[in-house]
Amino acid sequence: MRAASFTPTPEQRATICHEGPAFISACPGAGKTRVMVERACRLFRDVPPGRGVAFLSFTKAAISELEARLRQRAVLPTPVYPSFIGTFDSFVWQFLIAPFGAAAPDVRPRLTPDIDQLGVTPFDGAQSLPLSCFDPSSGEIDHAAAKRTGFDPATKQDFHLRAYKTAAATLRSRFRQQGQLGFDEARALALERLGDTALSARLACALSGRFREVIVDEAQDCNPDDLNIIAWLRDAGLPVKIICDPYQSIYQFRGGVTDELFAFRDQFDERDRQKLSGNFRSTRTICQAISRLRPPSGGAQPDEALGEYKDLPHVVHVLSYRGRAVPSSIGIRFSELVRAHGEDISACPVVAATRASCAAAVGKPAGGGGGATTLRLAEATLNFHFAPRFNQMKAAMEAVHRILLEIQGALSACSYHQYLQEHEIEPLSWRPQVISILRDLKFDPDRFTDARAWHDHAKALIARHVSLEPGATIGQKLRWNAGIEPVLSASSTGEAAAHTIHSVKGMEFSAVCVVTTAKTLGGILDFLESGSPVETAEDARELYVAASRAQKLLVFAVPGNQADRFCSHLGGHGAAVTLIGI
Repeated sequence: MRAASFTPTPEQRATICHEGPAFISACPGAGKTRVMVERACRLFRDVPPGRGVAFLSFTKAAISELEARLRQRAVLPTPVYPSFIGTFDSFVWQFLIAPFGAAAPDVRPRLTPDIDQLGVTPFDGAQSLPLSCFDPSSGEIDHAAAKRTGFDPATKQDFHLRAYKTAAATLRSRFRQQGQLGFDEARALALERLGDTALSARLACALSGRFREVIVDEAQDCNPDDLNIIAWLRDAGLPVKIICDPYQSIYQFRGGVTDELFAFRDQFDERDRQKLSGNFRSTRTICQAISRLRPPSGGAQPDEALGEYKDLPHVVHVLSYRGRAVPSSIGIRFSELVRAHGEDISACPVVAATRASCAAAVGKPAGGGGGATTLRLAEATLNFHFAPRFNQMKAAMEAVHRILLEIQGALSACSYHQYLQEHEIEPLSWRPQVISILRDLKFDPDRFTDARAWHDHAKALIARHVSLEPGATIGQKLRWNAGIEPVLSASSTGEAAAHTIHSVKGMEFSAVCVVTTAKTLGGILDFLESGSPVETAEDARELYVAASRAQKLLVFAVPGNQADRFCSHLGGHGAAVTLIGI
């Protein structure tokens, strides 16, 4: 897949050369970024003056990678205008929100990303519910989201629910009058404008006049509102290419789409439904195994292994553990397998759906309870020093800046981004201080004997950089958390790091160990074999995402009572599977 030697497969060539709208289903490791770059090269050869191409995705990391590739090939013009490259959020804001304001015409609209984290408390003593638990259009409580916070609407009286709904609507209205919109509010307002026939027609004319094509990558990460906006762009006459793997949609908790994507695909003509089914990442055995982690409707054939590791003879290992609890022997046995295959164990993660499971598998406490601020500080430090891209470094810096403000009590009445806007604080004013802190907090065994020593140093260091409220102490603000130890250990060589599945999405590793639990694996297998119960579909997709990160060696850890069944299912497309008791 190197630039000098790239020869597209027939599927890739068909996608690169396809004119007009298209729905492109791309398997893991399909080389879709390279395909997008080649498509861009083709488009820019004869793009008319004053017209450009819009490249959209749903994370800054994905956009950064695409932009770097485009600039490496000298495809993206400087300045970028009239083209556009950015997140879907930034596209919606720039073209559907900012030009028209929010509510009051004399108030400048401002995107405040963390508005949805603010609490709604309708009366004294009421449980606080995040604003994200309320639909931005109807104001109704999202029961599933509320239950995840420990609030069950089904157990509440109607007048209580009406009070919450009224309080949330009042809060949103106040923010909108002030020009402050969160992502959900921005989406709702954008759709409101697209529903205005006259305005919608003018917008369609302007956008189709500017953009020759709109390419939307990683569309499995969108939500229903995003999909409605994408559908409007297509119906407005813009050639929209949507690229996704619906089986990697693992954001149901924030409104992610899966069935909606398949329904959207079916709205495209047959000739406009493209596939990228060649996997340049993994071995043939891994391709065979992960194909069995799609539901029955996901197709019978494994993706074709095409990359440099395709012919490696490694089998898939299934580690069977006793009982219901996830044992630390998983990490030990995985390390032995990785080293036996000549790989660096520190670069090969143990992943699970929850922090507790992956931490237990490597013999570390998961943490929890008090001291969550300290845990976030440790995670930000790790992310800063091991970030593969600058965007991840920036996110880590912002996390530490937020922690500093929290410790000082500056965010007691507003969100982080509201505070920055109100005080007109720019990143250049705080980044040097935060970078200095992060460098000093790097966990080095030569400096710190253990996690407790790091914690003591962190308290002393942060105390020098903040002004505490009267009566507060740094020990109260940065309490010890057992989860610090596994986080810091991830920066040490010689052992596998523990990560959640969501945190490794979009990444790849030489070897991966995927931990399953007695609580969920039975339901996952039921779904993979029969398509029901649908409640476990998200768990199955998480398993698919985790396993498809592996390039050379794939290992699963499963409860013993499901081990034989799991091995039988996993080998259904010919994958060589070895069962190991631990």
